[in-house]
Amino acid sequence: MAYNCRNAPHLHAATRRPEAGIALVAAIMMLALLGTLFSAYFILTHTEQRMAKGSKDAQSGFNAAESALNIRAEEMRSIFKDWARPSGTAPSADDACEDANQGTGDFMCKSYDFSTGHHAISYVTEASGNPYSTVLPPGETFEGLTAQEYRYTVRSIGRSRTENNEAILDLAFFSRLVPLFQFAIFFQDDLEIFNGATFTVDGRVHTNGNFYISPQTGGTTNLTGQVTVANKLYRGQKSQSTCSGYTGTAAVSDTPDKSAPNYVALPGCSTNRVEVTDVASWKRNLLVKTGTVKVPDVSVIDSFSSNEYWQLADLRLALRLDAAGNPDTTNSATGVEVVDTGGENVASATASLHSSACSGLISSGSSNFVVGTRGPADSSKLRLYREYQYDSTTNNFQRTLEIDMGGLLNCIQQFPGIMSGRLLSDSTQNGLVFFFAIDGPLSGASNNNYSVRIRNGASLQSTLSGASVVKGLTVVSDQGLVVWGNYNSTGWVPAALLSDTTWLLSNAWTDAESLIADTFTRAGNATSVYAALLTGIRRTGDANGSAGEDHGADSNGGGAINAFRFNEWFRTGSGGIPDFTYVGSIVSLGPPRKSGSTWGPFTYYSAPNRAWSYETRFNDPSKLPPMTPTFVNLKQELFMRDYDTGQ
Repeated sequence: MAYNCRNAPHLHAATRRPEAGIALVAAIMMLALLGTLFSAYFILTHTEQRMAKGSKDAQSGFNAAESALNIRAEEMRSIFKDWARPSGTAPSADDACEDANQGTGDFMCKSYDFSTGHHAISYVTEASGNPYSTVLPPGETFEGLTAQEYRYTVRSIGRSRTENNEAILDLAFFSRLVPLFQFAIFFQDDLEIFNGATFTVDGRVHTNGNFYISPQTGGTTNLTGQVTVANKLYRGQKSQSTCSGYTGTAAVSDTPDKSAPNYVALPGCSTNRVEVTDVASWKRNLLVKTGTVKVPDVSVIDSFSSNEYWQLADLRLALRLDAAGNPDTTNSATGVEVVDTGGENVASATASLHSSACSGLISSGSSNFVVGTRGPADSSKLRLYREYQYDSTTNNFQRTLEIDMGGLLNCIQQFPGIMSGRLLSDSTQNGLVFFFAIDGPLSGASNNNYSVRIRNGASLQSTLSGASVVKGLTVVSDQGLVVWGNYNSTGWVPAALLSDTTWLLSNAWTDAESLIADTFTRAGNATSVYAALLTGIRRTGDANGSAGEDHGADSNGGGAINAFRFNEWFRTGSGGIPDFTYVGSIVSLGPPRKSGSTWGPFTYYSAPNRAWSYETRFNDPSKLPPMTPTFVNLKQELFMRDYDTGQ
């Protein structure tokens, strides 16, 4: 059979048409699939972009809330650093920071704007039970101390540009106010102890500076309670690096059980001052480089000020002096006035204070009053020899505000109007606070001849029949305070003495001894003081740390054993050295501001036996003196994110 070649092409074309159709369908299907994939990718990308934007917005909201939280927390912290507590009212929980629900004072709503376009609103709430009484738990630096705990929560709400809540954060924290009079010794500045005979400190010791322990050769220092040193601990003196004459022994117990101390000796000081760095042997009863704690500035005891002691005192007495430094008798026969918080004379109270019904033991002119004055021109006058040796022109004799404490309490019992109607039994501040001030041309001078002297204070109760019972008494003065004779030694009450400097005159002192230049003739005898003490103590070398070191013996500030300044010779021949019994707590917030005198030379006194001990009754918060100063201990308790943003 013959093959017809003309029909071959037609046969080829016919066989390709189905293949082309299949390819077209496949191409269309591929395009459709690609379109579907592209749409899905577009949707996915858009979703991811929205999610990324949402995540970014949420993170920006969180960042805004966190930033505002940190700002507000620091604002609250600064309030406590300035020795105050927050005041005001928080907004109510429902619709907080909306419309008029803004709160007031330190708790009110505040708004913070950030560069992201987000902003945050914060406010503060206070725990309803403030303050709580607590004991610092084991493991903390000051474990075992009691404290007043104030609890707060800062809430911060991060918001978007459209005012949606994107993050809600809470920061819970508390501020603990720890009473300083729970320490046997507490120093804001460097602390020095360089006793002669055995000196045992049976309570806690703390310094915000360095601690220099250098008992004299033959002497011993025993520290029973926990010792905490913010910076460095040294065996040796601060005033000079050599240990010559100060090679005594020193030990710290390795247990807080003061009833059964186990003393572990510190390294010796044989040649030169040495730093003690390894304290593991004392099992947390000796800690170094703990860091400082925040204490009130010494200006807290300033008179005629907005500070708490002046403003909250139950009684403010001021001795007014004229330009020549003599009593201004415009408002009273003695120049002493009862004044209000603004420093103005309260005429009726001043008149009652000088009533003949309130006669006391203090002579002023031809009359006796419960308050009075001594001065350079008086026949009976006071000379403080340490001040006199430092500046005999200014401090030849002191201008003295005299207080007969027993007579004053009797007078207030008879005339409650002296304390604006408050009774001796008033317990608003855990007892009474008396502020004694001198308003004269040298009141603010760095060296003056002003003193406040308390006498007849062995019992801090009125002797009148049926008198109200004093629950506690704190005496405050921003001048030098002189305690004459036994104080609070009969019928103990929580008591404190807060002043620029503190002097002790024994029971044997008479003002006639101010005229005796012979040191040995001014013989002191046994005297007892039962009160917490806040006083200025001069810094060795006039500086803390290395800046105050090695300036020589004459630069010595006296350290803790100089808390009380003496004015008599406590050596009585065959009778031996009498005891000065002191039971309390010694606190120093800084150097004196009204006394420039140095510790030596020692031609004006010899020391008594220092029979000193910590007042263990202060461990009971209810038995602390009125308005006991405290240090601030801030702690963060909880950081929490609230995921219910209300969107």
